[in-house]
Amino acid sequence: MKSVVIFSFFTFICVNSTAQVLSQFTWNSNPVTAAAIGPNATSVSGSAVSSAGGVGGTNGLNAGLPTADINLTIPTGGGLFDVSGIDVSFDFQRDENVGNFFTRGSSLVIMGATNLSVTYRVDNGAGGFNTVNSGNVYAIPNDNTFRTYRFVYLPTTGTGSLFVNGTSVWTNDGPDNRSMYWTGSGNIIIGSGLDGASQNQTFLDNLIIGAVTSSPLPIELLRFEAKAIKNTVEVFWETGTEKNNNYFQVERSANTEQWEILGHVKGAGNSTSRKQYSFLDTSPLIGTSYYRLKQTDFDGQFSLSPIRSVSIAVKRKAELNVYPNPTNNTIHIQTELLKKEDVYFYDLLGKDVSAECKFVYESPQGLVFDLYGLEKGIYLIYTRFGVKRIVKE
Repeated sequence: MKSVVIFSFFTFICVNSTAQVLSQFTWNSNPVTAAAIGPNATSVSGSAVSSAGGVGGTNGLNAGLPTADINLTIPTGGGLFDVSGIDVSFDFQRDENVGNFFTRGSSLVIMGATNLSVTYRVDNGAGGFNTVNSGNVYAIPNDNTFRTYRFVYLPTTGTGSLFVNGTSVWTNDGPDNRSMYWTGSGNIIIGSGLDGASQNQTFLDNLIIGAVTSSPLPIELLRFEAKAIKNTVEVFWETGTEKNNNYFQVERSANTEQWEILGHVKGAGNSTSRKQYSFLDTSPLIGTSYYRLKQTDFDGQFSLSPIRSVSIAVKRKAELNVYPNPTNNTIHIQTELLKKEDVYFYDLLGKDVSAECKFVYESPQGLVFDLYGLEKGIYLIYTRFGVKRIVKE
């Protein structure tokens, strides 16, 4: 048995009435236009693809080949992004010398590749705007290492700040109670001028765009780890601050697409001190699996953490025996190492039909399911020990 290297990160999850996640992209699967939260992107370079090598052992965004700028376009129609304050964060590892991370017309441009800088427009109180330009404030290393880059503008204090891995590298203190000036500034473009320098490897990951007023996205997640310990996986996380935090939901996946709920951990509500949490998965999947947190506030708003991967190997291989096959209704899945939560049913089109398969009971010989809800046909049973093809007559 082995575990992956533990990854740490510094990010913020939004869950209160003065802060809201508007958009989140994890790029863990194709198409890369699909958002985890908020509207899907409407277009992207034809070569852009989700590929391995992202943060925490997951996939991320790769410009691909032939070389082309990513130009991921997030629509802003309906006023969703016409907010007074903004919090933008993303993970990036440098392969090239020019490009923009985030562009919305001339109202907000976060430039990167060689040097980190930001230009943004703020309401001047007289119907026009003032432009703030940070200039180059941080030389981005070309060392194949992901770092978290973040821009925050707080309208109540008029403060704009750039952060690298949670450390402030630039701050501008403007007039109080001034909003971003960008209504009607067009769509958001991610990765204009960024093509990965034909390296064909992942270089962007974990984009979060949030609306803020008086403080950055308030749930400050200092650490999130998933670690194999003997025949279990320990999920551990630590917060710096919490506001209106109801609970954390621990989720697991075998492929980063279908997620199952493992359990819930009560949040601190409101806290300004460090809090540590842990959750033990006593029946982990064999091979590589993925873990994430879904954080929910008292109003039902939620956000998802980045994903962590864990690999587990066992010395003995369990045999997966399914009978009768074909079957009219009842199916027996025979192995002493499986629980009902470990079994998934899919049709040949890839649709999860597990909800139509009722768990009946567990015996010393294995698990029994009633397939009454399924139409006649061929189905696949997925478990951590392999896949079995069955026929319902």
